[in-house]
This record gives sequence, structure tokens and C-alpha cells, in this order.
Amino acid sequence: MGAGAERKLVKAVRQALSRGPLPQDALLAALQRAGVRADSASLYLACVTHGLADLVGDCWQPRDWAAPMGGSEAISSTRRPPELPAARRAAAEVRRLASSIGVPMDEPVPPSGPVPGAWPRIAEQAAKALQEELRAVTDRRTLLDIRVSGGVVVAETTSRKLVRFEAEGDLGMSDGAQATLVISGTPIDVEVVSVFGNVVTLSVPPGAAIADEAVLRCDLSWLLSTQSKRLRELVEGGPGFNAAAAAALMTAGAEAAPDELPVVRAEHLNQGQRYAVGLALTPGVTWLWGPPGTGKTTTLGTLVAELCVRGLRVLLTAPTNAAVDVAVNAVLKEIPELAGGGLVRLGQPADPALIARSEGHVLIDEIAAKRGEVLAQLRVREAQRSRDLRERLRHLERRHASLTDGEQDLRLDLERELAEASARIRELDMSLHYVRRQVCREAEVVAATSHQVALKTLRELTFDVVVLDEASMTTSALAMLVAGAGSGHTIIAGDFRQLPPVVVADSPAARDWLTRSPFEKAAVDRVVGGERLPGRLAALTEQYRMRRDINHVVSEAFYPESPLVTAEAVATRPRRSSARWADRELVVLDTSRLGAWTARKQGMSSRYNLMHAQLTAGLLASATGDASSLGVISPFAAQARLLESLLPDAESTDWAASTVHRFQGGERDIVVYDTVDTGLGVRPLHRWFTEGGPGGDGARLLNVAASRARDHLVVVAALDQLHRHRATLDAVGRFFTTLLARGRVAPWEEALSHGSMTRRVTGDVTDLMREDLSGAGSVEIRLPRASLVGLRSLIPSLKLIAEQDVDTEPVTVWVEPDPDGHLSAEAMEAKRRGINIRPCTPILESSAVIDDVVWTATGSLLGPEPGVVLRTRNAAFADAVRRAQRRRPDNAPGSGQLGDDCGRCSRALVRFEVGRRGLPTVGYGCYSCDRPGSRRGRSRFRHERDPQLSRWE
Repeated sequence: MGAGAERKLVKAVRQALSRGPLPQDALLAALQRAGVRADSASLYLACVTHGLADLVGDCWQPRDWAAPMGGSEAISSTRRPPELPAARRAAAEVRRLASSIGVPMDEPVPPSGPVPGAWPRIAEQAAKALQEELRAVTDRRTLLDIRVSGGVVVAETTSRKLVRFEAEGDLGMSDGAQATLVISGTPIDVEVVSVFGNVVTLSVPPGAAIADEAVLRCDLSWLLSTQSKRLRELVEGGPGFNAAAAAALMTAGAEAAPDELPVVRAEHLNQGQRYAVGLALTPGVTWLWGPPGTGKTTTLGTLVAELCVRGLRVLLTAPTNAAVDVAVNAVLKEIPELAGGGLVRLGQPADPALIARSEGHVLIDEIAAKRGEVLAQLRVREAQRSRDLRERLRHLERRHASLTDGEQDLRLDLERELAEASARIRELDMSLHYVRRQVCREAEVVAATSHQVALKTLRELTFDVVVLDEASMTTSALAMLVAGAGSGHTIIAGDFRQLPPVVVADSPAARDWLTRSPFEKAAVDRVVGGERLPGRLAALTEQYRMRRDINHVVSEAFYPESPLVTAEAVATRPRRSSARWADRELVVLDTSRLGAWTARKQGMSSRYNLMHAQLTAGLLASATGDASSLGVISPFAAQARLLESLLPDAESTDWAASTVHRFQGGERDIVVYDTVDTGLGVRPLHRWFTEGGPGGDGARLLNVAASRARDHLVVVAALDQLHRHRATLDAVGRFFTTLLARGRVAPWEEALSHGSMTRRVTGDVTDLMREDLSGAGSVEIRLPRASLVGLRSLIPSLKLIAEQDVDTEPVTVWVEPDPDGHLSAEAMEAKRRGINIRPCTPILESSAVIDDVVWTATGSLLGPEPGVVLRTRNAAFADAVRRAQRRRPDNAPGSGQLGDDCGRCSRALVRFEVGRRGLPTVGYGCYSCDRPGSRRGRSRFRHERDPQLSRWE
């Protein structure tokens, strides 16, 4: 039973017993009338655990209740002698057992750190920003249900197992989020370990069954509310929290470096890296600026090793599980002997190699299970005993009305045993919590995601040094909580020219404390922008990832103040991957002359471009075998899902497709970056391409995407829109200018010459479409406004498919009506002959999905001038396109559903997907009678803002 349901039950029991004792049946009936679901077992647990009442015979008597004079003597005469409450008895037993193995369950309260005068105001402002973000997330979608499929166990321990699923929708969640996995109606508490594109890895209990289909229910507000509550608790400081260390992050950008630094004798580091380690060994706040490929992780690994040699306890954090795992592996590479308890990794790792390491355990679950083995074994036994008791009680409950006196006594005994088992389980869980804290207190290095500092395992634990990696993706509010766990010796590592934190709210407080990372909050970025490096900033400049031309483009565009230098070893590094179309380090596939349209997923949210995806399919089809390491990236989640569907199943795990945000920290030999936006269809261009300043979101996205490439970078872009129209040479402009100067520009047709998955169709398209329709099971066609001359000849084939399954409407043809609301003559004929014709405006896709074939056109596909027509056969891609184009019903019928006719003028009702102030909305009504602006339309036309429209598309 959840905490909320338990509180509701306790309140209802108190209310029902406020006037005196009640028989058990009467009390259960009273609870049912109050809207509380409970059986005799849960009632017994609530009454005994919370001290509400005693069961006397078959009657519940409130505690401290005295029968009135002359009242019934039956209750008082049968009252049993008082017993030690189950919870108190269980606590005593578990404490004795924990004490016998050296696990203290009483911890001394640590002293509070110094509290600067400015701290209360700082903490209040940061907590206010978190509250505003919480409200924004709650308004958007607090609870999100996402269908997941294809569950695969990727790793397993005695306490948890990692299961990987593919999600059908956008995953707007972060690592560490608590969620519920619903399998066949059964809820299972899980933790989100990592999210990569549409693939989510969950940590689930070891005994949980894994199904191929499930629903993931995520509470997006949990982490925000936890951080906000913790900051408000610390407004005046608190035990184990150093407010001075937290506040120092906000003003430390202008500090001078010490005159003398410790000597670092690490031969595997270059001069800049050794300087960074030496600076970070000195007390104070050190800023470590690590652009892509400059060895920031290696530097941090050496730094943590040096700190450990000096006898300092280190808290090592990062915003994601994947980033924490990379840092942990770097530290273990330097000091392998830390495994086995010297280094402790909290949470669920994204890297399965950290699970059950033969060289020594690092996961806290594994170390704590060994340390508290006796307690853990007893916990398993008590859990099994509790399940057995509940099963026996359920058997008796089903025969409640016909129980014999002996069975009634047995039921009471089982309920008492269950109460004691449940109390013992709670105490054992508490004791195992203390085991985990003891493991952390004794460790030299504790590694965890940043939000863990606000949770109970690390709360009030203190460290000598705090290291925050990937700080550019961490909010200033959370960074302060992390820094407050230390003494003021803090290292902030990351790259403020890469991706910032993802934030929904757009209030001044949210922009100040959440959108800005600690680099921006301390004005480090502004000082660097003034061409003067701060004193306590160590800037790494020698990079070991990108070939010279790729590095030159990235450095010129995004690091002009601190240019990146390619290490000599890169020039002699062998090329592991090759593809015919990646014949230069820099290649631009220019789609300007193609005229591809950009649309929105389900007409409402993230952008996608079908033709760009089809061109990428042509590239990927010819890269198999020669390209062992390949990444396909897009700034938009919907396009990333389409690209992901094109990856061959048999290819290496080093093939990946995802959004730029999910790819930060990764690298591939060959990277294909699909920009998606063309200026056609969805307008205007996304601000990622129009606002290209060095600290802007567009420049950061482009920087991360380009700097993932080791040997070859291929950019798919409509250059006439994304570059040639630019009036100023900002960071994005410098990128494209340098890219064109150093790279090879290829026409879009070249993508089709390398493989047969996608081909261009010339001549009359209806003949080939008719072949695809023959024997097809489902069809969805989207046709922009035109004279649909090709539709008439396809009506017999479409009608044959529609008649095969009259229950599911396998055929839907979306057409854009004329400005007066009338359909074309061909569409009206098809509707009269039984084809499911659905009017919609605007239609930004010109496409058809016929079983496993996807058709697209730059004009109306069945119009007199379809323009360029592409055809791709790929089952996974076709399914992904259906998902992207599928219209949800909401207040307007969606895909696979019949439309309606107006009851006044008999015209077909139109689905409107129009925008107000640039935001997509959905409406449904008659173009004539319900049109917005008309008197009747203002009262009848309905709009609905999509709750899933995200700032980060």
C-alpha cells in the first residue's frame, strides 16, 4: 500500500471508530462507504502499526477508549493483556541483529557548516525557481504513460536487474527518475537508469517478470520537488551542509590562481592537463573547461587519484548515469585497488560492465549486500513469509461468510503474523539503509548522479572534495546542493559551449537558476568571451578525437578564444570505418534543390523530414560491413526516431541513432548529422538555426553534433535556408562557412546512388503505387491541396483493402480542402465510393505509407505535378513513419477513424492543425459554419494546445 493510501485508511479508521468500538464487518463496511478500499489484513496492519485500535474478539476497540457505565461487559471481559506493539518488537529484534554485525542504527548528527549572510536569499531564489519549474512540468504533464516494448535483460544482480525497452513516445525524463512499469495490470516500481533516443534502460526488482509489452508511468515532478524541498530545508543551513561552499559557486568566476601549484608527475598527461590537475589540487573552486576530445575524463581520473593519495575523501558526481560510469572507469584505471569498498558507485549504472566486477565490486548494492548479508537474507525470508501469509489470508477472505470458529481464529493469527512480518520488513529495510550509509562513510570516493545528494543515502554526509562533471548540463540550483556536501574545495568540470540544462519553465527565476549552469551563473563564460581566461580556470586545448579538418571547423566556430589543437597522434591513427559517400573528412549533402518539407510529429510537436530520412536510408544501406562505428544524429526527437528505425538489426552495437542531447559524451568514426529544417512546411526556421550566437542553443547543438565525429562528418542540410540567407556571421554562420570552405558539397541525388533501399520514381507514380496496394493490409495517405488527378485510378485498390477489415478502417486518406472548405472532385468521388477521406488543414506531408513502403513527394503525391518522388521499402521505417504521422483523437477523430459531416451544411468536418502565436493547436469543425472568426465559430470551434509540446523538440 502506498503512503498516500495508507494515510487515507488511517484517517478513515479514526473517523469510523470515533464513537466507539465496531465489529470488523461493520468497520469494513464503514470504510467502503467512505471510499476507502481495505480488507481485513490491511485493516489489521493499519490499526496495529499506528496504534489505532485493538481487536477484541471480532470487534475493533479504539485505544484509550473506556466503556460507559452500564455498557456492555462483553468487550472488557474478553480484552486480552496488552502486548508490545509489533513495530516496537520488530525494531528491537532488528537492532540487536544489526548491532551484532557492527552496523550502527544511530548516527551522530554532523555539525552545520558556515552560513554566509547572503545564503538565505540565494537558497530562497533557487528554491523558487525549482517551484516554478515544478509548476510548469505539472501543467505540461506530471504523469506520463508511455508504451514500451521488446524488454531485454542486459544485466542482473541479486538485488536488481537492468532491462532495456524501446519506447513508442518521446521520453521527457532524466536519469534517476522514479517510475512505475505496468505489466498486464501489475505495477512494478522501477528507476530510470538511462535514456538514449527512444531506448530506455530500467532498474527493476530481481523477481519481476519481463514482458514484451508494458506501460512506463513516469512522475516527472519527483526530482524537482525533492530538490526544492531540500533547498528550503537548508535556507538557514543544516547538519552536514556547507552553505559557504554552495554560495561560493555563484561568485567564484573571477578568483585568481595560486602563485604556486603542486607538482603533478603524470607522464600520460599533456602540459595543459597537468596544469589542470595541479590547480584542482589547491583549495577553492576550480573551473575545468574541457572541450570535446581534450581528455577531460582522463584528467579527472588522475585528479581523483591524486586527491586519494593525499588522504582526501571525494564526492564524484555528474548529471547522468552514463557520465558517472565514465568517470568511475577513469578513476579505476588510475587506482584499481579502490574496488571492493574504496570506491562506491550509488544508483544503477548504465554500463553493465560495472555490475558484478570480477576485479572487485564498486556498486553500493553489491558491497552493502555483502556487508549486511545476514540482514539481507533475513529480509528475503521475511518477504517470502509475508507473501505466503497474504496468500493464505486471501484464501480465507474468499470464504469470509462461511468461516468456522477455528478458521476465524486462524485468520486472526495470520493477521497478527502478517503485521509482525511487515513491521520486521520495514525495520530491516531501515537497517539496510544504515548499511549503505556506513559503506559511503567508509569509502574514499563516492560516485553518484548529482540529484543523489538530496536523497536519503547521501543526505548529511560530508566530503573533503566535491567534483561535478558535465556541469554545463547541471542547473545552478542543483550544483549548489552538490557543492554544499564539501568543504569548499570544489571542481566544476564541463564545457559551457555544449548543451545546457533542459528546462521547461521560462520565468526570470527559472532562466537565472535553472537554464544557466554554474559556468554561466559565475560569469565564467562572459569572462572567456572577453578573451581573458579566469585565474582559476584550466582550459584544455589539445584534442585527441577529431581529424584536422573536423577540428578546424569546430574550433573556428565555437572556440575562437581558446583554439583547439589536434594532437599529432590523430594524424597517424588508422581509419577503422569507411563508406563510399564519406570520402572526405567533411561532406555536405545539400538538399536545397530537393525542396523537402518539414512537418510536425502527429501534427503537433517535434519536427521531422521524411525525405531527409529517406536519403539517409540510402547512405546507410551502402555502409554495412565497412563502417564499424557510425552515428546518425538529429536535433529533433521525431527525426531521431525515424533515423533509428533505419539502423540494420545485424549491425554492430557501435551503430547508433539519437538526438544531439542524448549523444553528448559519445563519439563515432562516422557521424551523419541531419539538420531536418528546410524552411518549407513548418515555418519559420527553428531558433536553433536563426539564433547562432556562441552561447545560444543552436551553436551548442551544432557543436555537440559535429564534435562527435572522429574521422568523417556528413551534414545533411538545405544550405540555401540554413546558411546562405544569414545576415551575420555568428557561431553557426562561421561553422557553415568553414564547412563549405574545407568540405565537399554533394548534391542530394548522390545519396540514392549508393544503395537500393530508397529510389527516385519518375513518370506516372500511380502504376507503381497500384502494385504496392495489391495485397496490402493498411494504407495512410496524406495529400496537400491540389487537383488529385491520380486518386481516381487508385479508388478500386483502396476500396478492396478497406472492405477486407471494416472494423479497423485500414485505409485513411487525409486531404487538404480548398480555401472555401470544399474537397476536390476526386476526393468527393472517393468518399462517395466508400473510401475514408479525412479533410485536414494544413497538410505538411505529401506521403503514403503502404504496409512496409513509404512514398514521399515534394508536390502533392497524387496531384498533376508531384515533383520529386521517393520510394523507400523498409518495414521498421514504415512503422516509425506511421507513429510520427498518426493523429491522436483528442477532440477530433484521428488516424484510422471515420470523420463526420456537418449537421447544418453537410460538408465534411475538418481537422484544423493551426497555430496561435506560433504554437500548434488542434480543432475540429465545419470550415463554413464553425470557422474561427465567425460569430457561430467563436462559440463552437474548439482548440486544444498539445500538452506534450516541449521547449526541447
